[in-house]
Amino acid sequence: MRRSALKIGIGVFSWLVLSHGVLAEENDPLSIPDSDEGVPGAGPLRRTDWFRGVWKGRRSSWLNKTEKPQDSIVFLGDSITQGWSDDFRGFFGDLNVVNRGISGDTSRGLLLRLPGDVLDLNPKAVVIMVGANDLAEKARGETVFNNVKLIVDRLKKHSETMRIIVCETFPCAPDDYRPVAEIQKINALYAKTWANDTRVTVASTYKLFAGSDGASLPKLLPDRVHPNISGYAVWAGAMHKIFRNLNLGDGAAYPHAWVHFSRNDREAVLFNGLYGYSMNRPAPLQLTMNVEPEPGHQLAFQWVTKDGLVSPIKIEVNGSALTRRPSSVDEKSPPLFWESIPVSEFGISKRERKGSYRIRISHPEGDRKDAFISGVRLISSPSQLKTLQLPDMTHKATFDFPGTKSESEKSSR
Repeated sequence: MRRSALKIGIGVFSWLVLSHGVLAEENDPLSIPDSDEGVPGAGPLRRTDWFRGVWKGRRSSWLNKTEKPQDSIVFLGDSITQGWSDDFRGFFGDLNVVNRGISGDTSRGLLLRLPGDVLDLNPKAVVIMVGANDLAEKARGETVFNNVKLIVDRLKKHSETMRIIVCETFPCAPDDYRPVAEIQKINALYAKTWANDTRVTVASTYKLFAGSDGASLPKLLPDRVHPNISGYAVWAGAMHKIFRNLNLGDGAAYPHAWVHFSRNDREAVLFNGLYGYSMNRPAPLQLTMNVEPEPGHQLAFQWVTKDGLVSPIKIEVNGSALTRRPSSVDEKSPPLFWESIPVSEFGISKRERKGSYRIRISHPEGDRKDAFISGVRLISSPSQLKTLQLPDMTHKATFDFPGTKSESEKSSR
């Protein structure tokens, strides 16, 4: 009798421990449930070790913050969204944008993590982009749409003023892994459901990246799924238009990196209200842009001249040099203008992981026609030159030579 009672007691204890463990895992926002039981929505929810690690790493970095960004524009999605990077590479300037993209996620995964990753931030707008991973797991277009509709309904219920932007699912490769017909079905359901909904804006992003066959354009999505820097510039342009229409922001874009010279830089002089350097100088200017090089980038140089014509300038990037004569069509006197050079002209043909731009600017021997440089920006779209006054003099860049003054040099002037 005692032995039977002991067995029963041990059994109950084990059940309680196991039940507690299951409940704890289900309530742990950093863990993916082991089964679909109780998980909202339908369709695939990835559970590979790799994806569990990405899910936990990304979400722990957000959920462990003591202060969560409020009243922001939240981008919710998969690796395509994560690819903006957390600083959105400057594409949205001073707008309060927050990245909640997780590589490998599905529409059901977005629905599962919606409360902690989005609703707790009380955003003023949410941008949704998803679908590629669902289709890779053989889900149908209707499944993606139904999960996104559940997300939209939850967002509407959470706030009556929140703006909701649903981006059409991007095109992919011309094969059956992510069928073109299923992507088009998702987007058709978006249009049919929310065409006249004042709370929801459907962003026409599919056609931005699709060729005549309905598949993705390699020049913007080189692996046929993920945008390169030029692709993100196109997407950003579409988002800016929507943000302006919804009164979410003025649409200003910042460069990816920049150096604007100031009174705190050694040997800098003031000319026409701007600090900078005459190119009639013995030693090259040297600076570093701490951004991974890739072909869609351009280096933009701000020149000030007396007659709109700059003498030949030698520019070296990562050891590759070219000489060119910038010129302005501006009739202002003295002209102030930007001259942009694609980095592909310096032999950059692919993304260089963990690399940077090492830049030298000098005057070749001979012609010493007056020219004055006041700044350098790294851009991928002309819109990143429109903002004249940036929040800092440098961003993701270092001015290596002559360099910035030390604190003692600043105090001694």
